[in-house]
Amino acid sequence: MFERLRAAAMAAATLLLVAACGSDKSSPPAEQGASGVAAATAMKQPLDGVPAGTRPLPMPEPGKAYNNPQPRDNVQDGGTLTLPIGELGPNFNQFSIDGNSGEIGDILNWLVPHLWKFGPDGEVSPNTDYLLSAELISENPETVRYTLNPKAKWNDGTAIDWTAFDTAWRTQRGVDKRYNPASTTAYESIASVAKGDKDNEVIVTFAMPFYPFEWIDEVEHPKNLDPTFYKTGWIKNLHPELLAGPFTVESLTEETLTLKRNPSWWGDTPKLDRVVYRKMELVASINAFQNGEIDGTSVAIADRLKQISGMRHVQVRRGYDTRTGVYIIGRDSPLFKDEAARKAFMLGTDRKLLADIQFQGLDWSEASPGSAVMFTWQKGYRDNMADLHYDPDEAKRVLDAAGWVMGDDGYRHKEGQIAEFTYVDFGDDPIVVALARAEQKMSKDIGLLMQIDVRKSSDFSATMTNRNFDVVIMAWSASDPFGYSNVCQLYCSDSESNMTGIGDKALDEELRKPLTIANTAAAIEAANNAERKAIHLYGMLPLFNGPRIVAVKEGLANSGPAGFTKRDPVNVGWQKRTGVSGGEPSTGAR
Repeated sequence: MFERLRAAAMAAATLLLVAACGSDKSSPPAEQGASGVAAATAMKQPLDGVPAGTRPLPMPEPGKAYNNPQPRDNVQDGGTLTLPIGELGPNFNQFSIDGNSGEIGDILNWLVPHLWKFGPDGEVSPNTDYLLSAELISENPETVRYTLNPKAKWNDGTAIDWTAFDTAWRTQRGVDKRYNPASTTAYESIASVAKGDKDNEVIVTFAMPFYPFEWIDEVEHPKNLDPTFYKTGWIKNLHPELLAGPFTVESLTEETLTLKRNPSWWGDTPKLDRVVYRKMELVASINAFQNGEIDGTSVAIADRLKQISGMRHVQVRRGYDTRTGVYIIGRDSPLFKDEAARKAFMLGTDRKLLADIQFQGLDWSEASPGSAVMFTWQKGYRDNMADLHYDPDEAKRVLDAAGWVMGDDGYRHKEGQIAEFTYVDFGDDPIVVALARAEQKMSKDIGLLMQIDVRKSSDFSATMTNRNFDVVIMAWSASDPFGYSNVCQLYCSDSESNMTGIGDKALDEELRKPLTIANTAAAIEAANNAERKAIHLYGMLPLFNGPRIVAVKEGLANSGPAGFTKRDPVNVGWQKRTGVSGGEPSTGAR
């Protein structure tokens, strides 16, 4: 599934929500210089990162983890990990569209079941803490038997059994309008969920073919069957009794979330004693990191890299990101109700210029994405918007043909209406300002009047839930390697995750088709064909992917950029003294 989050520099300052960048061409930004990128490409990044101040930064490789991978025996028992985050809630129900954000996903990774483990490049295996096996027992109809770990229980003592699957199916399949799922993918294809020979055996029968069945990664506590609780019960409340993971909630305030080891946990004992999230804006996080108040932060902006360059016992880690920065264009915008205006806005956006701003000083270059669901380094990727690359002259012709006439004020008018729209972004970082002003200038060049509305990071969820924008910059984060199966989630006319509200019911069937194809290559081809048509409804413009770059206190183990791999909560911690570079203890070990 895809999770929404503020894109790139607009992201709040959580260690995981880091910049994603790109360019329309493979050439590096002018200020950065080809030599810096070439030198970076020639170097090989160690898996634990490089010391702060290293330049040029070495290039990572797709499909590799740069999270200082360490065996459990080389990780200290105890300690605290303190991380920044831009938003704590307000809705912690990730199954609801209101709680489907990357930041909520990051928090819940410590606290809830995930049935599958994904390697950096997408290889899949059962997470045996929850799922012992999954077996296709019939192809007609497609039927899968899931065998759950009999030790697995929700924190209130309720067994995690077939009812957890049944709850997820009933709330997520999109039939009962009392629920507002972030995505109905997979669940809408299921005919029934039943108990097997034992309560921990689940028999899932599909009404229509659905692939890959590993897409089903999360389950719900039966309490979520109450539709009122589902929509409102998780607001400003994490309900630790309804969760089940290596950690549980110790305390939650408006500003801080503290997690502690879960005494009810049945698996390996977590290495950390506590995990603390502190709410702060992106700018504040760099100061907090320099002052030793937090253990890591995003440094995917040149100025932030420079600020930490003199710090000792700090490692910089970067890898290929699994998220795509996008513009979301609102259907209900007075200007963008006109399809021609949406198309012109996309043609008038120089994504290379935006990437140059974002990438400057990062020793990084890549082509702008032609897809919101597949990454440029994934097998089967295709540019599904090759005819929509930057072309301001064509943008002007589109507006001319639609009757938008240039006025003496330098902006276009039609039937008494000025071609005006509001651009929404979040946070207070200078890159936010630079990107917005660049887009404002590009829009003016084709005759569109763009007003900039900068909101607090904590306003992100409300903005997206209420669709309170004309254009908003955000990102989609892939929680699994099956992006091609999510084209309907992002583009279907009836999907809650279609933030634009722009869709075509006639296209919905084609957008759902990839899910019915067992052959992965054929499914990806079908997804590419459908996405190309969906992008040409002019509701969402992919901007950049790029690197995920974090600075962490030296010795943080099993945490950092790792492709599709999620943090393993039980193995994150502080490397033992003998294993730390230079033989000194990490400043983060407490």
